[in-house]
Amino acid sequence: MKVIKLSLSNRLLIAVSLVLTAFLGLSAVSLNNAYEASAESEQQKRLKNYIYTLLTAADLNVQGELVVSSDLAEPKFSIPNSGLYAQITSSGKIVWQSPSAIGHFLALPFSPAPSHEEYHVVEMETGLTLLNLAFGIVWETEDGEEIHYTINVAEDMQSLREQTAGFQRSLWYWLGGTGIMLLIAQWIILRWSLRPLHDVAIDLHAIETGEHRRLNEEYPRELKQLTYRINALLDHEESRRLRYKNSLADLAHSLKTPLSVFRGELENSSGLQQLRDTGYEQLDRISTLVDYQLQRASTEGKSSLLAPVSLGEIIHKIVGSLNKVYQSKAIHCQCEIERDAYIHADEGDMYELLGNLLENAYKYGKHQVHVIVTTSHDTVRIRVEDDGSGIPARAEGFVIKRGHRIDTQAEGQGLGLAIVSDIIMAYEGNINLERGHLGGASFVIELPRH
Repeated sequence: MKVIKLSLSNRLLIAVSLVLTAFLGLSAVSLNNAYEASAESEQQKRLKNYIYTLLTAADLNVQGELVVSSDLAEPKFSIPNSGLYAQITSSGKIVWQSPSAIGHFLALPFSPAPSHEEYHVVEMETGLTLLNLAFGIVWETEDGEEIHYTINVAEDMQSLREQTAGFQRSLWYWLGGTGIMLLIAQWIILRWSLRPLHDVAIDLHAIETGEHRRLNEEYPRELKQLTYRINALLDHEESRRLRYKNSLADLAHSLKTPLSVFRGELENSSGLQQLRDTGYEQLDRISTLVDYQLQRASTEGKSSLLAPVSLGEIIHKIVGSLNKVYQSKAIHCQCEIERDAYIHADEGDMYELLGNLLENAYKYGKHQVHVIVTTSHDTVRIRVEDDGSGIPARAEGFVIKRGHRIDTQAEGQGLGLAIVSDIIMAYEGNINLERGHLGGASFVIELPRH
């Protein structure tokens, strides 16, 4: 079954639409219930006022009968089928009925206690639905006799229903229109808010097609970290490609000389031993060049995307191995390494860098090697020094350049320091050669931590 993946904007729009629909629906129900309760309360108050109007117009005649003036303040009582009806009963008998009730049989047998009121919904046989208010009173005659009456005032609920239905229609129209306008506004806001993501996609496509090299720097603050990381990755990959290209070019150029010598010996040499010696010498040189260029090409270089590695752990492992290799020299290595000496770098590069420096210190030192690692917020500083004979002043400026060798009796120093120099260059650091406190050479390296 294929799962349809919605875009980020569509997901947000659907989520907002559902929340907005639920909110407007609950708001509509709440407002409708509040309006119905208010309208019903108003109708009850209105019926109570009608009760007081009838009490004002009612009186006892000389025969002791209750009569109601025909001149009522509410004209609906006088209009037949007006929807407003009144009825006064005593002991279950109707003693007065409003003219509006002519033609209707109002069975309103509600008899509350004196000064009490009761509301009822009455269904008439004619299909009318009335809200009735029954109010009990006690009328005292001049002889002191108390007569109990019940005043019933009923109003057709059809008008209330029509009023409520009209309000519901208006409510749904307004809320529906408001909801549509809010959805349109939300869609516009989402399009505007997500525009930077669309721009990132366009820039990435431009990078794929070769139109751009890096992402545009003008992005909102929330995307700065993302675009910075992507640009760092692009720069890192471009740097690696450039190193590969340069390494291959240098390798091809470097191989020309030993191959030319080898070819010349094959053509001109008359002795087999001389040819063999020359061949071995040039093959060793070719092997060294290939190893160097491969190491140079595989250097990761500076990248904040690399995981942090512990320099202290690497140094202790290298020192442990060198102590076994140079056991006969009894070298004492003193390490002063800060606890938080971490750097974002490739672990293999750090092993190669520190391994070459420490191996040179062990090789040329007499009895002592000193390693100091300190850190700041942005950089890590590594000092490796020994108590050997040191580097002559005339050679300090070019000893770390590829191809220069001070002691031709010790194989590999020139190449090892060249690898060190290339790794430091790839990580945008720097290396200095100083006279150490122990009397020998002191290499000081500074690398960015991130």
